[in-house]
Amino acid sequence: MVEQVEVRAERRGSPYRLVAAIERHPLLTRWLLAGPGALIAAMLIMAAMPVWLPAGVAGIDNIVYPIILAPLIWAVVFMYAVLEENLPRGLAVAAAVILVKGAIVALSVTGAIGGSGL
Repeated sequence: MVEQVEVRAERRGSPYRLVAAIERHPLLTRWLLAGPGALIAAMLIMAAMPVWLPAGVAGIDNIVYPIILAPLIWAVVFMYAVLEENLPRGLAVAAAVILVKGAIVALSVTGAIGGSGL
């Protein structure tokens, strides 16, 4: 089966080569996705939450809730990375989450969205 994937990857463009590389090294891919990938995604989700979470009565709910929920967010991302059967799709989902949440954090810091920034 790996030979078929490699033959298809040689005939097509670079995304198929990435899929072939992922399927050749599933343990390494899953380790990277569940380890540093889950931690980075969870931290970016936590950092982006104050942008869309309401401030609450005291004005600090949008800061406190992400800090309290950080372990739960990490656990959800970690379990998704471990339990996902289709590794290329799992990598695409994790990359999309990291890119979108990273963009939200960057826009928030620059003051383009969510208030005055830092």
